[in-house]
Formats: sequence, structure tokens, C-alpha cells
Amino acid sequence: MILVYSHTITNRLIYTLDLVFKTILNSQYQITIDKNIFHESDLPKIAYTNINEGYQVFVNSASLLFESGFTPQYPVAEKKYEAFPKFFSSQSNDFLGYDIFSMVFYFATRYEEYMISELDYHERFKAENSLAYNYGCLQIPFLNTAIAEFGNKLTKIYPALNFSQRKYNFLSTIDIDNAFAFAHKGLKRNIGGLFKDVFAFKISQVFRRIQSNINDEKDPYNTFHKINSLSEHFNSSLHYFALIGDYSTYDKNPKYSKIGFRKLLKTLSDNYPIGIHPSYESFRSPEKVEMEVKRLEDIIEKKITSARCHFLRIKFPDTYRTFLQYGITDDYTMIYASQSGFRTGLCIPYKWFDLRKNQSTDLTIHPSVVMEGTLRDYNSYSPTDAKRVIDNLLIETKKYGGEFVSVWHNDSFVAQQKEWVDTYTYLLQNSKN
Repeated sequence: MILVYSHTITNRLIYTLDLVFKTILNSQYQITIDKNIFHESDLPKIAYTNINEGYQVFVNSASLLFESGFTPQYPVAEKKYEAFPKFFSSQSNDFLGYDIFSMVFYFATRYEEYMISELDYHERFKAENSLAYNYGCLQIPFLNTAIAEFGNKLTKIYPALNFSQRKYNFLSTIDIDNAFAFAHKGLKRNIGGLFKDVFAFKISQVFRRIQSNINDEKDPYNTFHKINSLSEHFNSSLHYFALIGDYSTYDKNPKYSKIGFRKLLKTLSDNYPIGIHPSYESFRSPEKVEMEVKRLEDIIEKKITSARCHFLRIKFPDTYRTFLQYGITDDYTMIYASQSGFRTGLCIPYKWFDLRKNQSTDLTIHPSVVMEGTLRDYNSYSPTDAKRVIDNLLIETKKYGGEFVSVWHNDSFVAQQKEWVDTYTYLLQNSKN
């Protein structure tokens, strides 16, 4: 048990202390604004305030956790650092030389993503504009690193403290953006595709299209048996996310009413968790999320509580408020499309804090770490280079007992993507403790 003194207690401070001590260090704490109680206590103590009155462990507080409104700000740190950049540096000779609690709060809440920034073509916050990318620490869970160092320093002052690390776990997630290449796409879409194939002299594709519509097990994108078999072989946890929105430029799954599509989703849900993959169009029409959740619940006859946004389109705080409104308790969207790594600075699941409402919520963020599309399409890595990236990210996650969440797509298991199927197999092989 640790006793924390602060001159003011706020929702932000409680949220951050919960995250640091309860979630990451697996320890309990008490907080007080009474200096007499603090001085008289025999517990290990931390003073988090702006004036050092001779405290043994004094963390000089910035103003961030004592604010209630939102003020655009970009903290700075030394560009040259050893383990991680130290934002919210302190000019006084305090315990750490920076305000770890403000740093954790700022990055965990995605404070920088609330600010006006250059967005990419799909209206997403760009990885390349993030502080973590520009300080070269996106590839490490630098908040976990900072908190671990903080815990080690505390145990040197208070040897009786006992911080325990959570248990590492691995989760493979598969986004079903396009369950079938040809099957169950409807007469209009297939006839249109057929004519295009004929005029382009893609004769082999004409035969595949016809074959797939006769037997959807022959459809090239119907790779679910292969995915499930790999999961069973390596005893890996597997979680699917299904796109079930109406057809649009970027939403191309079969219509939700198609019997073959419904049968596939129901069969998968009998053996694996399935979450909603909110459509591209739902980004601007949040009410579509409710409709899509109800569709999927009707098909699999189970409550839907998890989500990952299609194209990773997310807007703070709107997207997460929508999720909470429609019963989503766990989100897996926190990964950049163009860069692998730790978007939140953390490699563990944790609760989302709504900056605009200035309060903690019941929505759990599960930061994802690596996606095949990032490695292959955005970064143009070879499978060999991709494996090196995977190795480093796994090492960092395991180091802190984190949760490693990978993102793959069912259409990446086609025969033409053999090297990336091998990369996925390599990931599963090396995902074990």
C-alpha cells in the first residue's frame, strides 16, 4: 500500500493513479489532501504537488491533472534519451526530474488526437504526426518502461513495497473485411464483375467466380478453415471482427441477409469470439453502429461487446462514446495503419478516459501492436524484415507482461500471399512466453 499526498484530488489524478498503481504495478494506494495524515503515516509515501516541503519522494506536478477543461498542448522532452523520452520535465530536483503522472495521462488518453491536426485521406490521425513517432519511441511501450523504472526506484526507497507484473498474453485478431471474393455478392455485382473479367481476358478468374458461386468453400477468400487450424495447432487465442455494414466504396462484404454469409458468421461464432467491425460509413453516421451491432447479434445470437473500426477510422471522443452507448465494452482500434507499434504508449488493456467529459469510463482499450497491411502495404517490408519487426515488438510486450494483439485479414491467407501466411505462422510460433 502506498499513500499519495496531493493538494487537490481530481478525476484525472484518480484515473492516472489507478492506471499506474492498480493496473500496471498491481498495487494498492490511498490518496489524501491532509498533510498531517501524510506526515504521520508509516506507509510508503509519495508527494504529488507543486511545492517540495522536504518530502522524501516528491514528484513535482504539472497542471495537467488539475485541469478540467481541454487546452491544446504539445509537451516536449529531450530528443536524446536512454530508455524513453521524459515529457513534462521538472526544473526542480524532484524524485524523477519529470511528471510521470501527467505523461501517463497525456498519452494514455490520446490527448494529442483531440487537437486539430493534419489527417490522412481517410480522416485518420497520422502516425507520423504523433509525438511517439517523432521522438522515436513508437516501437516501445514507453509508458510501461517509465512506470517500471518508477516502481524500481520506489522499491529502493521502500524495500517493503512489492510490485507484481501482470501475465503476458497473445491474441490473434482477424478482420473480415471481405469474407468472399465472389460468393454471395449478389447477381448484379457478380454479373458486373464477370463482364469486366471477360473483357480483361481474365479467364481463370471467370472460372473461379463461377466455381465460388456454386460452392463458397472454393472461394479464394474463404480461408477460415486455414486460420482456425493454425490457431488450434499453436493453441493461440483467436478473435474475429466482422464488417456487416451496407455496401459502399470501402464496405464490400456480402449483404448481411445472404444465407451463406450468415452461416459463415454463425459457424465462426460457435467456436470463437466475434466483434463488430463498424463500417467505413459509420464514421460519419454513428447511428449505423447500432444497426450493425443488432444485425450481427441477430445472426450469431450472442451479445456483441467488442469492436475494431474498419480502416481504423476513429475520432475522439465521438467513436468511443458511440461504443458505450450501444453496449461495446472492449475496443481494439488503437493501432496506426501506417506504422506498427504502441499507439498509446502502453502494451496492456486499460480503461478509456473521456477528456471532454473529464471522467473515466467502462470502455476497455486493447492496444493492437502489428498489422500485416502495415508491414506489407504501407512499409513495403519483405517478410524477412517484417519478422524482425515482429520479434522486437514481441520482446517489448513480453518484457512488461503485456497483451500482444495482432491484426490480420482473411484475404491475406490466399495462395498468392503464401509468404505472408508464413509470416503469420512465424508470429504464432514466437508468440509464446
